[in-house]
Amino acid sequence: MTITIREALQLPDMVHTRLIAGAGGLDNPIRWVTIVEVLEDTSRLQEGEFLITTGFGLAEHTEKLASFIPSLAKQKLSGVAIHTGFYLREIPETFLTLADHYQLPLIEIPTEINFSTITKAILQPIMNRQFETLAYSSAIHNRMIDAALSKGGLPAIAGELAALTGGVVSLVDALGFEVTQHGSSEALLHDQSQEIAHRVPIRANREHFGTLTLTKPEHAWKELDDVALQHASTLCALEYVKERAVAATEWRLKGDFVEELLNGQQMTHTELESRCRMLGYPLAGHHLCVAVRVEVADQTMLGDMHQSVITLMRRLSDRHQRSYLLRERPHCLLFILPDDQTSLRLLEQLTSRWRGLHPELALQIALSNPCEQLPNVVSASEEAMFALQAYPLLAQSPQILRYRDMQGYQFLFPYHREKESLLRLWNPLLDPLIRYDTKYNQQLLETLEVYLAQNGNGLQTSQALYIHRHTLKYRLTQIEEKTGYRLEDAHQRWQLQLALMARRLQQQLYPTNR
Repeated sequence: MTITIREALQLPDMVHTRLIAGAGGLDNPIRWVTIVEVLEDTSRLQEGEFLITTGFGLAEHTEKLASFIPSLAKQKLSGVAIHTGFYLREIPETFLTLADHYQLPLIEIPTEINFSTITKAILQPIMNRQFETLAYSSAIHNRMIDAALSKGGLPAIAGELAALTGGVVSLVDALGFEVTQHGSSEALLHDQSQEIAHRVPIRANREHFGTLTLTKPEHAWKELDDVALQHASTLCALEYVKERAVAATEWRLKGDFVEELLNGQQMTHTELESRCRMLGYPLAGHHLCVAVRVEVADQTMLGDMHQSVITLMRRLSDRHQRSYLLRERPHCLLFILPDDQTSLRLLEQLTSRWRGLHPELALQIALSNPCEQLPNVVSASEEAMFALQAYPLLAQSPQILRYRDMQGYQFLFPYHREKESLLRLWNPLLDPLIRYDTKYNQQLLETLEVYLAQNGNGLQTSQALYIHRHTLKYRLTQIEEKTGYRLEDAHQRWQLQLALMARRLQQQLYPTNR
């Protein structure tokens, strides 16, 4: 789009000018040419300008003479040309020293050359290159539009950019997934020159979708490559917006279907088959219901976090070529997946990726037992939701909790919907212990919990409680008297264990109760 000082000095009308200092800046690009005879305020000059001046008033002011070159260098001018013979008969030696120091090209214009000759000589190729750039930009735009409309999507756009520039193009989305890469990386490996990579963010409506990167050997890089890169990033942003709209429609259709299933709406096999085929979900085989919750302190963030989980799940499922159904609930997400190892690997990758993206936010995942028929997903969803509610008692993020691995809490599933049902399970056995502890400041309930957790091992229990074995024996005797259950009896010991579990579950589900 412009020319350098080096190129300008090679123009026919510039052959009589002379570079006298600042050769280190010969590759500075000239953005524009400015003629100023009386230079009062250098701060008005802009980066990349090429200044032509007679130096009027410099010879009479020592201070202006000393600050002339440094002030121009501060404004990052591309270069300066001084027309000698009018006000400066020769260029001061200090100018040469300072121009070399700041690498600011200093050019001497002899008296016989007019300002207009220099201005025209430099501006003409700049304007020509700008016209070339506009034409190239238009051609790029048309080729990129063709690529985008070819239904090739993001890979087609990246591929066209690689073909236009001869570089290596990679597209990484906001989640860190490499969406596509095009161009020969082997060519870069064989090229011994230094590589440079230009990265452009892909944004739309203040949302960041990813980063588009173009890598080429430094000697092969052209300004027009940046033009192509900008065009490609704009089309990638439009493609992401389109993808988001399509995903939102698909999400809504899947959600409606899942909601109908969860509401027990009757469907014929033909209708089920048709709906599943339209949504790309396999009807055959067993199915899993997966409940996912993000732990956030600020509930206003929940919607955005749900969207992050959905986007991450979509990226992972695309990689595994795995279809799923989805329904968003106020406090969690419900996914329906085929019951196989691929789905389990996908969920494990979901937790791993989430931990890398949002290490400060715990992700809880609970799985139902497999259901044989898709309409049976109603009971499967209840199992997954129950496991998610009990998750803090049994697992820690990023573990995946399966309903079948709930350590006996699944036997409390029929009672969890009402706090009174849970209360009836534990209160007759444990309430006497709680009242005794409260009245006499004892720890019978805690002792029972630790004793059962230690599988009835007295030594380990006393060590865990930091009490003498005689104290433990006394407490265990009190527990048996208050509950009427013998701890040596395995069946009665299991009932006590179940009562403790029911109490913990009630405290988890209904925290206002004791």
